[in-house]
Amino acid sequence: MNEIARFAITDRASWLARREQDVTASVAAALFGPEVHPYMTPYGLWCLKRGLLTEDSGETSAMRRGRLLEPIALQLLQEEKPEWIIQPHRFYYRDGEQRLGATPDALASRPDVEGTGVVQIKTVGHFAFKKGWRGEDGEVEVPLWIAVQASVEAALTGAKWAAIAAMALGDGGLEMHVADVPLRPGLIVRLRVLVADFWRRVVDNDPYPPDYGKDAATLARVYADDDGGEVDLTGNERALELVEERQRLKTIESAGDAAGKERKPLDTELVHLLGNAARGTLGDGRVITAKTVKRAEYVVKATSYRAIKVKEFKA
Repeated sequence: MNEIARFAITDRASWLARREQDVTASVAAALFGPEVHPYMTPYGLWCLKRGLLTEDSGETSAMRRGRLLEPIALQLLQEEKPEWIIQPHRFYYRDGEQRLGATPDALASRPDVEGTGVVQIKTVGHFAFKKGWRGEDGEVEVPLWIAVQASVEAALTGAKWAAIAAMALGDGGLEMHVADVPLRPGLIVRLRVLVADFWRRVVDNDPYPPDYGKDAATLARVYADDDGGEVDLTGNERALELVEERQRLKTIESAGDAAGKERKPLDTELVHLLGNAARGTLGDGRVITAKTVKRAEYVVKATSYRAIKVKEFKA
């Protein structure tokens, strides 16, 4: 077993700096595939650790909610589980050899299970909880990405068990739902293989294939600005397929929004094919352009995007 280092969290800046070096428990599930984690994909995580994107060190409204409500959630958990001994935990655990890290919310002991366990605290809206945390039988089902997060925390801390304490917020008040997360050694073994391959990909500049739906915003940031150049896509069958399908959708967009939504992933893939080039030639007289369009700030924040167009080349 690799040596695990433990660092006291004294300030947010140093904690974030340590996390930037690692695949952390909160995003580890993304390495199992683009559909496993709701907020991160393998390609998105690769872009972050490769340095193509700057990790957002800001605090989202959901993160702020979780931070402010965590003490209340712990208090509610203690009321729900008075036989548990619960201790808030402010340490970052790191497997430096594998570059895998975790920040458990709390450690606990309980009379019905031997040894110390980790408790992951989540705050979630009532309707979101009903939609994402309830099975068909009405029982609580921990989302897979959160179960992976708790499993990584248990592995790095040496915990004997793991649990999720989800505080659901609604008009009726606060509800605490506690669920055990079965520890499966095989899952951690598989994850360690995926993490090792992830860092190999980062070093070798070997990206994961993007998911052109979920990774649209990531690709838009990576290829935010065109450089005025041109790429030759002559003989690129996928580029031709995209252009033909895009044209088909364009002709029926007036019938409704569905075609427009289907076209967006195609435009994202075309931007990926072009990279930062402003245009690409197909070799059949058609040219794909993707110039950067900058929108001035008016009511919302100023933005920029790549506008895909396909036109006949005129000499």
